[in-house]
Amino acid sequence: MVRQFKPVDRDQPMMLPEDMRLWVGRDHLVWFVIDVIEGLGATGLDALGKPGKGRPGYDPRMLAVLLVYAYLQGVRSSRRIEERCRTDAAFRVATGNQVPDHATIARFRAAAAGEGGPLEDLFLQVLFVLAAAGLGRLDVVSVDGSKIWANASKQANRTEGGLRKLARKVLDDAARSDGEGCGCAGHGHGDAAGLAGPGSCSCCDGGMLPGLGLDGPAVPAGGWGGASRARRIAAGLRGLEAARLEREAARRAAAREYLAAARGGRAPRGGVPAAIAVEVAELRLERAVAADAGTDARYAAAGRGKPGRRRERGQESARARLAREQLARAAAARRAREREAAGREEEGPAGGRAREKRRPAEPVRNITDPDSRVMHCTLRGKVQAYNAQARRTRDGVFLLPRVTRDGNDAAQVATAIAGIEASRAAVAAGHAAAGLPPAWSRVGTILFDNGFFSRGNIELPGPDRLIGTGNWKDPGPHGPGCRHEDPRDQMHHNLATRQGQDLYRNRAPVSEGGFADLKERTGLRQFSMRGLPKAGGELLLAMLACNIHLGWRRGISPA
Repeated sequence: MVRQFKPVDRDQPMMLPEDMRLWVGRDHLVWFVIDVIEGLGATGLDALGKPGKGRPGYDPRMLAVLLVYAYLQGVRSSRRIEERCRTDAAFRVATGNQVPDHATIARFRAAAAGEGGPLEDLFLQVLFVLAAAGLGRLDVVSVDGSKIWANASKQANRTEGGLRKLARKVLDDAARSDGEGCGCAGHGHGDAAGLAGPGSCSCCDGGMLPGLGLDGPAVPAGGWGGASRARRIAAGLRGLEAARLEREAARRAAAREYLAAARGGRAPRGGVPAAIAVEVAELRLERAVAADAGTDARYAAAGRGKPGRRRERGQESARARLAREQLARAAAARRAREREAAGREEEGPAGGRAREKRRPAEPVRNITDPDSRVMHCTLRGKVQAYNAQARRTRDGVFLLPRVTRDGNDAAQVATAIAGIEASRAAVAAGHAAAGLPPAWSRVGTILFDNGFFSRGNIELPGPDRLIGTGNWKDPGPHGPGCRHEDPRDQMHHNLATRQGQDLYRNRAPVSEGGFADLKERTGLRQFSMRGLPKAGGELLLAMLACNIHLGWRRGISPA
């Protein structure tokens, strides 16, 4: 018997069944995503659709289905999504056998993820669907932060001096191209030497830089991805200037308070602010000399010498000598600071290498994504990133997330409580619609790791919480009637109880396991878009996709 193979005919016109429902099984994830998105009342999503002038536009619901399914496959590049729409049957099911180009996909994602986009509304509606299916119990909610890299290089960071140098170069290049100046009265920028150093142009070196768009909005409507390099330089410079002025104002206010307290005889403990070190030293010397004169006068009036170690009349006391030495040191330190400041102006923004090593690290801004910051990553050290805050229930439902520029989590407890409360309304509506117990919708205990630990965070009003105390040492021992006056002692005690240990054991699996699932499933280790609003929108999109996947795994009905 002759063995034969099936014929291979690559000229066959149609290699797939004409019925798209036969391309992938009905239990496939893509059908679940379609059912969920199509069943939502997404008027904001529909508003993103552009029917087109010469031909019909793509359905925004189809594009939303495509993005959610692509993220669940770990495909986030718009070009790779377009490619999969040509070669992958499930992607073709998601698009209804259409192939949107990568520019359309990228524009739609940017519009949906930007400020005022429909993603938050979609997220809350999916929360309602999950809650109606019995998920999203709020008895235990865990909160954690993770660094997600920005779409920018750490090497693109510049100090304020470096940004000014770049800004002058941009203006010089524009002037050489146009043959015109910047428009400043009495100053032409056609001559590159005119911008060589500080003070050459009051408007440009003073921080105005009108040619760089400093008078426009802080973040362009299209995000930093479409902004010009000059616009990004201007935004970074403006941010650094504002931060520097704020720091200087705070230092001046602290110095004024310290000096007023010192003049009132109640100077606080700790170091003296450098700006008023000379004035404080003069005040101390003045009081020491006055005290010596008063002491000499009292003993002279009594007709006897001062007891103890004798000193000649007019000789300074040890206290006065010490005050005079402190005044000399403070004056020398002020002169050194003035010389250093003058040297920095002469060197320019680049500065000498040896001098730079002695200076403390200066604040920087990134000229690719000015909203991103240099942050510490446990595995990679210093990275250009955002701080993504996730709030997740014990049964695996992500609540409304948040993206911040803070390098640590210490200031995120209040925002976490607000985000959980905003999510609770959608969860409570879903539980009520399904006739589930109201207790499921009440926020029980919120779990935080020791990165959130502080006295202020413990004392914030709101739901019960357990915050890891880290290296905090409970001064104990505490008897049965101890009231734990310090809230940090009370938190340490709460974590040591059996109930506290049982609750806190959920923190790592819920929070860190949630981030592991998010990054592994969607590949969101680096944002695709630039700017804080769009980074927040992309995190929202990824967590929306993970919530939909959770519903599919649990076998819920999207109807």
